[in-house]
Amino acid sequence: MFFGALKFGEKGPGEEGGEIVKSTAKSASFESFLKTPEAKSFVKKWTGKKKKGEKAPMYTKRGITALLRNLFQIPGLGSDKKVLVEGDELLSLLGGMDGLQGFLAGWKAKSEGIIKGIKSIFK
Repeated sequence: MFFGALKFGEKGPGEEGGEIVKSTAKSASFESFLKTPEAKSFVKKWTGKKKKGEKAPMYTKRGITALLRNLFQIPGLGSDKKVLVEGDELLSLLGGMDGLQGFLAGWKAKSEGIIKGIKSIFK
């Protein structure tokens, strides 16, 4: 599949010298990555999120940049976009914004109600 997409000797759009140019490349350093508009908007987005009923933000700017620094160092994340996607997923899981907690809490309440019903039958 991949080899069929490359045609050696022909230059198409997005190619230079027979090699495909990736538009979503990884930045040379973490500092240059943080200066990209995507990274700045990511940090701004997550520092602005607050839990319901609280005034303080859920995450600090320092914590978000530390997470991004650690994700940036992972060799398997080959582009800036992948780093931001993984960071977004991790922060949503940590903040309980993925919806799984509410779903599991509902099932816990149902199972506890069933257990109480069974106990009352056998008493």
